[in-house]
Amino acid sequence: MGHARSKRERLDQVEHLLLTAYDGISASAMAKQIGCDPSTIHRYLTELELDFPLVKVSRGRYRLDPAQYLANVRLSSGEALSVYLALRRYARQTTKAPAFVATAMQKIAQVLRHPSLCQQLGQSSLVLQSERSASPEQTDIWKTILQGWLENIVVRIQYLKSKAEGTDEHEIEPYLFEPAVLSHGTYLIAWSRSRDALRTFKMDRIQRATLTTVRFEPRTDLDIDDLLRHAWGIWYGEKPVKVELLFAPEVASRVQETLRHPSEQSTLREDGSLYWTVEIVGVQELIAWIRGWGPAVQVLAPESLRKQIAADMRAAAALYKE
Repeated sequence: MGHARSKRERLDQVEHLLLTAYDGISASAMAKQIGCDPSTIHRYLTELELDFPLVKVSRGRYRLDPAQYLANVRLSSGEALSVYLALRRYARQTTKAPAFVATAMQKIAQVLRHPSLCQQLGQSSLVLQSERSASPEQTDIWKTILQGWLENIVVRIQYLKSKAEGTDEHEIEPYLFEPAVLSHGTYLIAWSRSRDALRTFKMDRIQRATLTTVRFEPRTDLDIDDLLRHAWGIWYGEKPVKVELLFAPEVASRVQETLRHPSEQSTLREDGSLYWTVEIVGVQELIAWIRGWGPAVQVLAPESLRKQIAADMRAAAALYKE
C-alpha cells in the first residue's frame, strides 16, 4: 500500500509539472524536483501517454495539453449534490451555452451517485443542446479564449459596445471567468493591454477572438472574491455607494430570506417595514432588482437613485392611464 501510494503521489507530481510547464520540461528536471531516478520518470511518461497525449515542445522537453487533460475526481454524496446545484444554476441562467458545457454535464451526470441527479442533469444538457446552444462561431470564440487563458497567450478580440454601435478592439490577458449572479451570461475578467486597465467583457458580446504570438505572466494576486466584494453583480473598481431602501411590511420577510450581498444590513421596524442598506459599486446594476419590488419598496438614498426610480415609476404608471 505504501509503495502504491508513493507511486501515485509521484505520478500526480509529474502531471502537475507537465501541466504547468508551458515551455516543456525534461525527464531529468522532473526527476531532480521529485527526487527519483530519470528512468522512473520515463516509465511514468509512458504510462501517462496511454491516457493523455504528451506535447513535445523541443528535444527532450514535454508538457501536457491542459485542454485535453482529464482529472479523475471521486465525489461523496454531499459533494455530488453541490456540483449538481452549481451546474443546474448555470444551466438555467445560460442562454448561449458552448457545446462543451452540455458534454461536461453529460459526463458529470454519470458520476453523481444518485439516479435522480444523474437523470435531471442529463436532461438539462439535452435542453441546452436543443434550445440554448451557442452557434459554432461562438463556441470557437470560447475555445480561443480558453486556450489563451490556459496557456497564458494574449488574445485579440472584437467587442460589441453595449450602448453604442460598432465594436472595440482589445488585446487582452484572460484572467478569470465569472457567471452573472442576477442575470444571464458569463463574464471574462481580463487585463486590456489596449486600455492598460482591468476590464470586464461579457462573453456573448465578443464578436471575434484570435490568438497572438505574445505570452504573458499570469497574475497570482487577483482574488475574485476580493475584487467583487462591493459589486452587486460583476462591476467593480469604483467608490462604493451606500444604498438605503425601505420595504413594506408585506414583503419584509421575503427580503430577509436571502442574503444578496456581504455588506447588506437590515432592521425590522415596529410597523413591520424593513430598513435595508448595502454598500456597492455600480448602482445601475441594482435598478432592475429595485423595480421588481414595485410599490413595495421606497428608495431613501442616494438621491440620484431615488429620482431615477421615481421617474421610472411615473413613466410606467403613464402607460396605464385611461
